[in-house]
Amino acid sequence: MPLAAFAFARGQMTRSLRQFRDDESGAMSFFIIILFLMMIMFGGIAVDVMRFEVRRVALQQTIDRAALAAASLTQTRTPAAIAADWFLKSGLSDEDLKMVDFTNPTVTALSDAGLRRVTITSRVRSENFFMTIFSANEFLEGPASTQAAQGVSQIEVILVLDITGSMADPAVPGQPKTKIVALRESAAQFVSVVKGNDSKNGVSIGIVPYASQVNLPLNLRQQFNATHVSSWNGVANAGVPFINCLETPIGGFGATVLSTTIAMPMAAVADLNGVTTTTDYRAVTSDPVSTTFGRSACGTTPDNPGTPTVNEALDNALTLPNKNGPAIEARIGRLTAGGTTAIAIGMRWATALLDQSARPIYTAIGDASVAGRPADNASLQTRKIIILMTDGDQVPSNHVRDTYKVGLSPVFRGADGRFAIRFWAASPVALNAGTRPHANCSGWVLATTREYFIPHLKRNTVRARVGAEAEGAGSGANVAGACDPLAWQTTPSWTGSGTVTQLDWSEVWRYMRVDYLARQLYMRSNVAGTSNNGTVLGVFRQQYISAGNLNTYLQQNCTAAKAAGIEIYGIAFAAPAGGQTQIENCSSDPKVNYYYNAADNGKLTAAFNQIAVDISELRLTQ
Repeated sequence: MPLAAFAFARGQMTRSLRQFRDDESGAMSFFIIILFLMMIMFGGIAVDVMRFEVRRVALQQTIDRAALAAASLTQTRTPAAIAADWFLKSGLSDEDLKMVDFTNPTVTALSDAGLRRVTITSRVRSENFFMTIFSANEFLEGPASTQAAQGVSQIEVILVLDITGSMADPAVPGQPKTKIVALRESAAQFVSVVKGNDSKNGVSIGIVPYASQVNLPLNLRQQFNATHVSSWNGVANAGVPFINCLETPIGGFGATVLSTTIAMPMAAVADLNGVTTTTDYRAVTSDPVSTTFGRSACGTTPDNPGTPTVNEALDNALTLPNKNGPAIEARIGRLTAGGTTAIAIGMRWATALLDQSARPIYTAIGDASVAGRPADNASLQTRKIIILMTDGDQVPSNHVRDTYKVGLSPVFRGADGRFAIRFWAASPVALNAGTRPHANCSGWVLATTREYFIPHLKRNTVRARVGAEAEGAGSGANVAGACDPLAWQTTPSWTGSGTVTQLDWSEVWRYMRVDYLARQLYMRSNVAGTSNNGTVLGVFRQQYISAGNLNTYLQQNCTAAKAAGIEIYGIAFAAPAGGQTQIENCSSDPKVNYYYNAADNGKLTAAFNQIAVDISELRLTQ
């Protein structure tokens, strides 16, 4: 190869090697640059995320502290002002931090006497340093929220518990445990938890079991101006042993105070709804005397005609608030089911006994543990709580008209337990002043002095008189239900009657159903105006409060209670839609904290447990 050509080739090779070396160095440099940029990118993302998380934690800690401070019952400033102050002093403001934006805190406060619950929400936005290099994410943003509450150590609780007949059913078909059993267990556990945490012995608990009425212990009834008090064994104003229901003023549900001086009639202890199905002669000893029958009074059905036992009535009676946890649990454990539902009546007694005006009652008959209670409604040192529970809708109920609750009746009772009733023109009862069948009693003309009708002497069928036949020995047509002259006498006496007593109206209801009076003593008499059972019943009984009015009165009383600083926790226990609505509307706000729809036994227990936890000292609740 010529020298010139060799030199040319060597030059070309050198240039190729140099180009190769330059190309390799460029690739390496590019790789290093890419690696460096990736380190910056991922490291930068971490820095941006870390910056945001530090700010978010700072925000969360600040609003937690602000909520605790704002929920304190000793605070005199508004929760919003307290939260704003914490933001300022914690440096969470545009003046102190750059490229970070904290929204002003949104503060929601619930403040009742003895309770503050404060909810604070905010957001933090942190501007990115590095993410914007590689993406459109200019900032990271997130919310923060907290809630704090304080319940003070002085707490007054009343459990308003449904003990109506439906409570004897299971909450869910097929469940072996009835609702009343589940209620006894759940409510007793509530008491155990609350009193177990009551290190300062500041919690008092009362019980208001209710059906269509609330049964008061005698010493509580005596604190009020009770009228129409029943006779018992011939003693006027003695009252039915262990049974004391007062009919509270219809116009008084818009307040919590219940006057101890205003006249309040007793509810008659009577079977208003039981039915005697025939007007035919029946041995009076089989209906109603020797057969016990329920008298819808205060959620209890004491036997008739004997004196009701203590357990039959007092197990379902109201228990004044006290601090004896085991005793309260024991009373709850003896509750029994019976009667119809009047939630408004139970609520009315609970609000009356939490109102500050009830303090003289506690002083007079309460135990030493509740001296000075109930606290003033405006007290910031006491929390007043009602737990209102039902499993049903409100049901209208009948009651005996005031005129026929007490006072001498036209009914007489013999020593053998049989009855007579007097019909005379001057009777104050219109039915007893009606035209008697004396002019033609199946053909006999009876003397007008024969004013006493004795039901058990009347035969089911009577043969009409023909000619001068002896009284009661007619041979004419056999007429069922006709006037029987043998049943009309000049005195309320009969063979075996012994000493006959004219009954007070209250003792009429002790010995017979209202329906029995209508059918056996009035309709069987054939006296004009007594042929229709409904007409006769309407004279003696009437609807007490309609279901619609019960709902109206309940909500009026709930509104008054909340205005007086009473917190209301509501529990609808396997209740129909109407009952759920009434309890939810009655409950305090926010409903998420105060209303529980417990569809089964387990949820009932959970509701009582959550309420027990909620009754505590200052704490973060979410």
